[in-house]
Amino acid sequence: MLHYDLLGCLLFYLPPYSPDLNPIVESFSAYKAHLRQHAHQLRNNEDPITVLLKACGCVTAEASRAWFQHAGYIV
Repeated sequence: MLHYDLLGCLLFYLPPYSPDLNPIVESFSAYKAHLRQHAHQLRNNEDPITVLLKACGCVTAEASRAWFQHAGYIV
């Protein structure tokens, strides 16, 4: 549904859950893929916090921009 607010901005109401319109789903996928690829580090008793923080590095500004564009947002 489309709606104009008082300032003339066009508002799009999204469904409550739609992975196609929700770029965070793709970031979670990249994060989990990184953890799967580096699971051996956890099995080798490496510090889990370090492994998790390294996984956060796979969510870059460039990747985020691409995920938003893929979801149809103008970036």
